Amino acid sequence: MRTVSHPLKVLLFAALPLAGSAAAEGVLVDKSEIRFVAKQLGAAVEGRFRQWKADVAFLPQDLAHSRVVADIDLASIDLASEDSERELRGGAWFDAAKFPVAHFASTSVVGRGGDRYEIAGELSIKGFARPVTVPVALRTEPGGNRIAEGSFVLKRLDFKVGEGQWADTATVANEVTVRIRMVLPPPK
Repeated sequence: MRTVSHPLKVLLFAALPLAGSAAAEGVLVDKSEIRFVAKQLGAAVEGRFRQWKADVAFLPQDLAHSRVVADIDLASIDLASEDSERELRGGAWFDAAKFPVAHFASTSVVGRGGDRYEIAGELSIKGFARPVTVPVALRTEPGGNRIAEGSFVLKRLDFKVGEGQWADTATVANEVTVRIRMVLPPPK
């Protein structure tokens, strides 16, 4: 059985995809990120995605018209190890040649009191779509930018990420924590 040299930081792509280097409407991409933490043989492994694009309209006064749509380039996974990244781009994990993009589209944004919200939507990875709810907290920086931060847990096997020998959850845990930080410009 092969080990992923930089433990499986891989999966978490999923969440509300924001962390890369492309310009995105309504998101300051260079200040935003999506990270994930997985466990391989009990050790935490962290990673991120370098390339993504997003269309975000976050309107706290009009949540019914708020939306998040994001696409993450799965081949842009960053685990600080080219060997691990190559393994995760392969067929047993993301199969990035066949399924190059993970897609998230919100279906609702709900206020939970104060500056807390839940963004519900559908996440698609490797052709499998699953509902996801991401709790976020919103704060405003002195310059007016809004910071939306949150985390959620996804189950990688729901998306067939880590097949064959990698489906063994004693080797790589099924649960992956996805952490997002979106920096949004001041509302207009």
